[in-house]
Amino acid sequence: MATPQEIITAWMKDAHAMERASIDNLETQVSRLDAYPEYQTKLREQIEVTRRQQRRIDDQLRAMGAEPSTAKELMTRMAGRMQALLAGSGGDEVVKQATSTLAYENWEIANFRALAAATRHEGEQSLSSMFEEMANEKIGLMNWLVDALPGLTQRYLDTQGRR
Repeated sequence: MATPQEIITAWMKDAHAMERASIDNLETQVSRLDAYPEYQTKLREQIEVTRRQQRRIDDQLRAMGAEPSTAKELMTRMAGRMQALLAGSGGDEVVKQATSTLAYENWEIANFRALAAATRHEGEQSLSSMFEEMANEKIGLMNWLVDALPGLTQRYLDTQGRR
């Protein structure tokens, strides 16, 4: 039976892997969206937020005597890359990529909230606060995507109408 500390450490390793996959996914999207500079800019900002979050998790794992890199990271990163490739290749596919990113960010928010609850339960208030803050940072991109999707969809439909 795993101890609560071992469970939290495993979840944090998963969060680390998710952040790496998120960075890979966002970088793939940015490289394909030259026709959508405002979208590229927002995704670049989110890449930096995600990198900061990954470093915070790395620092906490090391402080706990754990290594952040795992075999699961490689699988999660591959899944993130595949998600970006399957979502589309830019241009007309920006709506699919935006909705795919929205789903991924929602998954990460749920994971951070679970980590916040688990660490709070174990009396780790600073860790709990860190994960709540990270969830709130993800909510910023999620809200932006929700607001941007109607315009991106209209732009996609206009592009289709001109073909």
